[in-house]
Amino acid sequence: MKTLIVNADDFGITHSVNEAIVETFERGSVSSTTLMVNAGATDDAVNKARRHPNLGVGLHFNLTLGQPVSDINSVRTLVDASGDFYTRGEIARRMLLRRINRMEIERELLAQFERIRALGLRPTHIDSHQHVHAFPWCFDAIASLCKREQLPMRMPWILKFGSNTAPIARKVRQQFLRRMLSRNQRVWDGLVRWNDGFGSVFDLGTIPEHLATDHYRAILESSPAGIFELMVHPAREADELEGLTQIGRVSENEWRFLCSDCLPALISELGFTLGSYRSL
Repeated sequence: MKTLIVNADDFGITHSVNEAIVETFERGSVSSTTLMVNAGATDDAVNKARRHPNLGVGLHFNLTLGQPVSDINSVRTLVDASGDFYTRGEIARRMLLRRINRMEIERELLAQFERIRALGLRPTHIDSHQHVHAFPWCFDAIASLCKREQLPMRMPWILKFGSNTAPIARKVRQQFLRRMLSRNQRVWDGLVRWNDGFGSVFDLGTIPEHLATDHYRAILESSPAGIFELMVHPAREADELEGLTQIGRVSENEWRFLCSDCLPALISELGFTLGSYRSL
């Protein structure tokens, strides 16, 4: 039996994203989501989650957007002079240069984890915004927390995709990611539960203007055996995401596809059972 988890990232980032996630869940295309507890529409997302108890809700650990949950003075290496998190590129550079205090990563992770529980939600799993947990110090912090709390976590595996037409820069990043994932797997294998495979429309390389069944078929047919996560980012209004993410148009196009009956039909055709990280 093959299990597919369709996880919608960024729950709480905006109201239109929240509405898109709930709508696609009700359509049978999305089975799981991950909540940003320090975003502009977090409270709205929590209210929607309470009304949809069958929607799996995990923690979307965030180190690259907005401000920390912890007291800013206690996580100084994670924020700029204004108290905002660094961008993904900057925090990646600082992690590589070891200018990030790993204890501060653990402190902020625990603060966000305690926040989601204080909001009345028991997270099904943990992943991270923009995959910052691929970096070993961040991965270790999440894996340690998941081990202690007996929770699964996302492993952002690189999908083996034969027709990948990704730009050279993306392929270089993938090679670097592959090395980090190899290290993370070696250290934590058998201690923490995670998905067996992972993919998204970004694995298509050049993302088409209009997403169709064949695009998702290509991703799902490339999935390994076991539990596979299809990461999605549905949003009703791309313009609302301006300044928050660079994938607004992709998100709106993905929402339009996920609102159709095409993905549930494809899931059934390929023999997947739709589930959430509760399956782990």
